[in-house]
Amino acid sequence: MTRQAHHLVVVIALSLMLASCSGSLAGDTTTPAPTTTNPPPSSTVTEEAGRPLRVVGCEPADADVEIVCEAVDLVQRHYVDEVSDQALADAAARGLEELDGTSSESEIICAAPAVPFQEVCELAATEAENSVEAAEAMVRGLTTFGLDPNSVYFDPEALTLVEEEQHGEIQGIGALVTAEDVTGGEPELCSRISDTCRLFVISTIAGTPADEAGLVRDDVIVAVDGEDVRGRTVDEVTATVRGPAGTEITLTIERDGSRFDVVLTREAVTIPAVVSETIDDAGYIALNLFTENADEQFEEALLEVLDDGVDTLVIDLRDNPGGLLDTAIEVASAFLPDGDVVTTESPDSSTSYPVTGNVIVPAEIEVVFVVNRGSASASEVVSAVLQERGRATVVGENTFGKNTVQQRFNLSNGGALKLTIARWLTPGGLDFGEVGVTPDVVKEIEVGLAPETVVREALSASLTIG
Repeated sequence: MTRQAHHLVVVIALSLMLASCSGSLAGDTTTPAPTTTNPPPSSTVTEEAGRPLRVVGCEPADADVEIVCEAVDLVQRHYVDEVSDQALADAAARGLEELDGTSSESEIICAAPAVPFQEVCELAATEAENSVEAAEAMVRGLTTFGLDPNSVYFDPEALTLVEEEQHGEIQGIGALVTAEDVTGGEPELCSRISDTCRLFVISTIAGTPADEAGLVRDDVIVAVDGEDVRGRTVDEVTATVRGPAGTEITLTIERDGSRFDVVLTREAVTIPAVVSETIDDAGYIALNLFTENADEQFEEALLEVLDDGVDTLVIDLRDNPGGLLDTAIEVASAFLPDGDVVTTESPDSSTSYPVTGNVIVPAEIEVVFVVNRGSASASEVVSAVLQERGRATVVGENTFGKNTVQQRFNLSNGGALKLTIARWLTPGGLDFGEVGVTPDVVKEIEVGLAPETVVREALSASLTIG
């Protein structure tokens, strides 16, 4: 079974571009969250389950719970699809139902940004220990159960991890993971780990604790330091596995039906966005992530192999889960002298993103892109536009099919909401959602092969249509 790379693929360092990574195509740009303009009737005080319950509106909401108002308003104004207040309230209730329940008799404050949330607040009184816990559970629930898998609530701790990853430096164990539901024929992305939604290892970074401990593709992480991961989101497991360099952590791994523990010592991990070398007359560049500095590393690698006099470039995007739109534009611009890289479409607008004019690769250089099912988001943007423009031959498997754009919005509690705000198309209007980018030559090139083998297989495949 082929593992998919999530937009929520994370480097367990853990973590990486959650959703991917920021799995955001449209640059995880951070903007202040507004205050909702859809308040219910004014504040009411009742008693529910033996404790005082104060339901408040959003003009303004209490500071402890205003993230609920902010989240609902952001969804209403920015989410790619229309979602009813009732659907959001039902999803928020599911978030509360996942709490452990409470016997607290202290007053709880609950924000109701729309009338359907008033019943949700009654549930908060029986499930949440305090107002802050209730608000976070409601926001987590409305994103997890009310929106697409690429829309995510980051609590303040998880947001710190995401921001570190975008700089390419983290502390942890160095493994890429994704959560997938395996009950159907093909794996489907999921956001909360359960008996059917499993946390799979996609790959490890060479030389890191995960690599040296022997973790391999398709290993399933079932517990961290003896605590079952079921019921947690990928972000929450990420936060648990990450930690100061030099500290130990124990992962319980399931492999081929057997379980065993692996003890790892965390280290500072630098995510290698780019790996390159010259092989005969070909330049090989593996672009692993679209982090904020990956375009600079990619440009440096291009210049080095071009200086070696290569006449062919093999760009390896296998298992690259995507990342930042700005980086994708810079990478595509290295090959294209003009035109657009991608177009995003939302219910209200269409936006085109042109090349930068910083073309690096001469037109006479042959270019082959290698992709697989784990190539997602920004990887698909770059390979699709170069294929469409006839600038590159794409070899490998159909890509993941993530055609959505995410943007991150700050929340008042120090966390953030990452929302799907648009869908992307190639400049020619092709939509690769779900199906993915179809290679010019379909050929499975196994992950883990030496670069010279990848180059040989990619160029051999490309000759079939040359």
